Amino acid sequence: MKSTYLNLELLPESIKNELVKQYPQFVELNISGKERSELTERRIMDVLGIDKPNTSQYDFFYLQTMFELKQAEAYLKQPKFQQIKPDCYPYIICMLNHKDRSEWYLLETSKISKKAGKENVESGKLPLNAQHRYNLTEGQINPNKAFKQAAIFLGNYEPLFYYKTDLNLSNNSILDIFNKIEKIIK
Repeated sequence: MKSTYLNLELLPESIKNELVKQYPQFVELNISGKERSELTERRIMDVLGIDKPNTSQYDFFYLQTMFELKQAEAYLKQPKFQQIKPDCYPYIICMLNHKDRSEWYLLETSKISKKAGKENVESGKLPLNAQHRYNLTEGQINPNKAFKQAAIFLGNYEPLFYYKTDLNLSNNSILDIFNKIEKIIK
């Protein structure tokens, strides 16, 4: 079967937005998950007026606290929040992007098993699934029922469209998310 590609850049913005919203699994953005995460981090930091920290241990420092941002695309068969390092930061802001909304959660890393692997699951904690062979300090978390029980739901907001400058995420939504986070951690 021959593949046919549609250049979204040639379409009017309204049609492009509707196609991406209805069929995100068919849109090839040619950007990696890491690049998507970096775009989202930059958008958040711009709205909050904070700078990128001079470390790779966490994504941003806000309210005198280290935060990591993890995101997953909900339309994938098995979405996962990857490269979770529970010993590096106290909180993870998790975003699950759907075609019609984005779900935002705050997860305390104290609720995650400290070592990756099935054999290292701590009682009453989320499992840290192994991501890289022999690496016990980094892993993945599935956004499943157990995750949703352990994390604090911050709300549903606009779906993220990575081809848009503002990612389709309004300043008011970002401020609302972080106002909720501030109330939780203080």
